[in-house]
Amino acid sequence: MEKKSKSNFFKNIKKTWRYIKESKANLIGYVCVSILEAIIDAIFPLIEAKVILNITNELISQLILSAFAVFILELVLYIMFYLKGFFYQKIYQKTLINLQVAVARETLKLKIKEIDNASSGVFIDRLNKDTQEISELFMEYAYWISYVLSNVGVLVAIFILSKYLFIYALMIAIIHFLINKKRLNKQYQVQKNLKKIQEKKTGLTGELVRGIRDIKVLNASQTILNQTTNKIVEASKEEIKIQNIRRIYQYLENNIHAISDFLFILIGCLLYHKALLTIPTFVIIYNYQPKIKNLLMGVSQILEYNKKFVVSADRIYEIIENKKFQKEKFGTKSIKKLTGHIQFQNVVFQYNDKQTIIDGMDFEIKPNEKVAFVGKSGVGKTTIFNLITKLYSASSGKILLDGYDINDLNCDSIRDNMSIITQNPYIFNFSIKDNLLLAKENATMEEVREACKMACIDGFIMSLENQYETMVGENGVILSGGQKQRLAIARALLMKTEIILFDEATSALDNETQSEIEKAIENLKGEYTILLVAHRLSTVIDSDRIFVVNNGKIIDSGSHKELLKKCNFYKNLYEKDLNI
Repeated sequence: MEKKSKSNFFKNIKKTWRYIKESKANLIGYVCVSILEAIIDAIFPLIEAKVILNITNELISQLILSAFAVFILELVLYIMFYLKGFFYQKIYQKTLINLQVAVARETLKLKIKEIDNASSGVFIDRLNKDTQEISELFMEYAYWISYVLSNVGVLVAIFILSKYLFIYALMIAIIHFLINKKRLNKQYQVQKNLKKIQEKKTGLTGELVRGIRDIKVLNASQTILNQTTNKIVEASKEEIKIQNIRRIYQYLENNIHAISDFLFILIGCLLYHKALLTIPTFVIIYNYQPKIKNLLMGVSQILEYNKKFVVSADRIYEIIENKKFQKEKFGTKSIKKLTGHIQFQNVVFQYNDKQTIIDGMDFEIKPNEKVAFVGKSGVGKTTIFNLITKLYSASSGKILLDGYDINDLNCDSIRDNMSIITQNPYIFNFSIKDNLLLAKENATMEEVREACKMACIDGFIMSLENQYETMVGENGVILSGGQKQRLAIARALLMKTEIILFDEATSALDNETQSEIEKAIENLKGEYTILLVAHRLSTVIDSDRIFVVNNGKIIDSGSHKELLKKCNFYKNLYEKDLNI
């Protein structure tokens, strides 16, 4: 276990170095200052010892010179301290930025099923807390290494003054070191478990805030509070375990320290009695012998940071690398503009390799055709869209876009050529304008307003006090369901892609607005390949073709009139829709 931990440590140090080396100039400055500081700290005890000797021997002129030397060295150390802080901050900020951007970038590459299966806290904690810990810990190493080096001078000074007391002080320091090492091993296992619990707590508390409206409507405040309390208590228990371990071992160390100090005085008295030690020398050594303990405490601190570093680094590299969470895979073929020809050839999709959602599906959609997918809930309609946009990958079979296997195309070739409006679009906590510009960063206001007019939302936006600069809150909290969907439709229309997918995009609209949106969709007919998923069949009856989906298969297709004649399943769906 110890060997594996050391191996992980050095591997993680090597990986993290690439995020730090951009601050090379500041790092060189930090190292140079640390070396100079260590040299000054090494000679400082000897000069201070000289001050004490001059006081006891009443050598006033030499005392003044020694005191002046101490004064100058202290001023230099303060300058070193300031410069180290300056370089530290620069390196820390750059490292943190690089790590957080890397984790954010790789999180965006994850397969959707990884996001579906994990708590949001898994990614939030790793993006925020673990990257901060790594950035801090990497710099703390430099501090504690220089701290250890600076105390080497104390070892040298005590060794020169009395080899006997040096050996005794070193033995006591080693005992303290071994106790600390034992404490760190116990803390390490608890720390790993605490991280997992904190992830769940972060995810649950995030859901408590984001879902507060539904919680209130369901009158589920107490239920959610109970679950949140359980996670908070669970995390607190692990934190208490760590504090208990520290307290017990600190108690043990304090007792050893008291005993060792008493024995140190007894040994000093014995050496004085044997004429092996003078009183001034004994006073100097007594004042400085705790620094040997501090030296090895610095080594223990480095070991503690090693443990923390391994835990945090393992967690973020599970995201950055394909260690635990799978990334999306795309091909290398680049197509600037698709015509909108889509084919499914015996496509099978199994969720988590267990539940079959799409079962041997075949269909073909021609460019500029308007088609609809209809069927009962849970039969795979939305999954078809997820497969076309490659949010999911087919378990078997082929999906072709303009005759190219979707697995051979790069990401831009797929997603720059299609836009999707979902039933529950996510609206970001930006202004209305910035939400729209996500679709096309360099769009002009004329283009933005044109898309909004087509989506029947421009009038509403212009009625607001800040119009397109209005902040919408988290997930568009100031907007109604219909307004959010219309904003999402405008966002998609702004992309002007050849393929447009509407997944229940009019479900939250009133009849009047739905009619306007249907007119906007109708205006796109013939110029774009349009795919619609709908429960309300009245919204898709003018489609060129309608695919009837049941149990993951296309069981029939044709125009609305054709299906009424030949497909009883479709006829029943339509008649049920009319009666709603």
